[in-house]
Amino acid sequence: MMKEFPDVKEVEAMRKIVGRYGITGREQVCPMKQLSDGQRCRVSFAWLAWQQPHLLLLDEPTNHLDMESIDALAEAINCFSGGLILVSHDFRLVSQVAEQVWVCDNQGITKWEGDIFSFKQHLRNQIDRDVKNREKGVVKER
Repeated sequence: MMKEFPDVKEVEAMRKIVGRYGITGREQVCPMKQLSDGQRCRVSFAWLAWQQPHLLLLDEPTNHLDMESIDALAEAINCFSGGLILVSHDFRLVSQVAEQVWVCDNQGITKWEGDIFSFKQHLRNQIDRDVKNREKGVVKER
C-alpha cells in the first residue's frame, strides 16, 4: 500500500487506513501471501477505497468473507457516494445494499420489480413447481 500510494508518507497513517478494514497488528506488515483469503479481500477493499473511485463493479465480493466482513462491506457500500454494480448470490449483502434488483437469466437481464426477498420467494416457488413436475414425470427445459 505504501508503494501504491506514495502520498501517504507515514507508516502509521497507512496502518490506520487498513485498520479500518480489520487488518491490525502483525497482519499490517506481513506479506500478502501470509494473509488468509478473507484478509486479502479486506486489504483489496482498503486499496480500492483509497483510490476514491466514482464507480464500483463488484463481482461476487463476498467470496471468502465471514458474516462480520459482509456486514462491514455492506456498511462501506452504503457510505459510498458513487455508482455501484454488484453481481452476487449473497442474499445477506444484496438485502443490505440493493436499491434495484436485476435478474440475469436465460441469456437476458430483466429488472425485478420487488425486493431481494420477493425474488428469493419466487425462486422457492419455482423450485417447488419443478419438483412437483418431476414427480409427475414432466421435464421442463430451461
